[in-house]
Amino acid sequence: MKRLMYLAILSMAAMLISVPAASAQDDMTVSIQDFFFDPGQLTVAPGTTVTWVNEGQAPHTVTSTDGKELDSATLQPGDTYSFTFEDDDAGETYAYQCTIHPQMTASVKVSGGGEATSSASASMSPSASASASPTASASASAPQELADTGGISLPLVVAIALLGLGFLVVVAMRRAS
Repeated sequence: MKRLMYLAILSMAAMLISVPAASAQDDMTVSIQDFFFDPGQLTVAPGTTVTWVNEGQAPHTVTSTDGKELDSATLQPGDTYSFTFEDDDAGETYAYQCTIHPQMTASVKVSGGGEATSSASASMSPSASASASPTASASASAPQELADTGGISLPLVVAIALLGLGFLVVVAMRRAS
């Protein structure tokens, strides 16, 4: 009986140790399609790394329009560019464009903390709107983060389960004595 209880405690401890720790750092992806960024507006927490992926057929850039350090080289189809927004960036908005296609504009707002969010509305000129078909916009496959719904986190559930199991083991050991 004691061996079974020790095995249960060790199993729960191993599960708790193997659960990844909650992190303030998120990874977000912006899809570069031909003549728009998806999402066009993104809000991220400090520490978030944003990766732009050129999923279009033409070369593009990600270049700050307000002198900030956001600046990729020319991204050929399939190329990526990543940038990590630091704590110093909290409260800042990084407006950017494709220098090859200046009508392609978007922005990243660095919040004071919290969850990363996105909005699919990108700014573009009427001529750019006409060239981006509705099906291209609908089929944009940039991975999106789900919003935090306020549910209980897995590490918390495991910790509560471990405490409960420990309590049951103590009760069972006292009854067995």
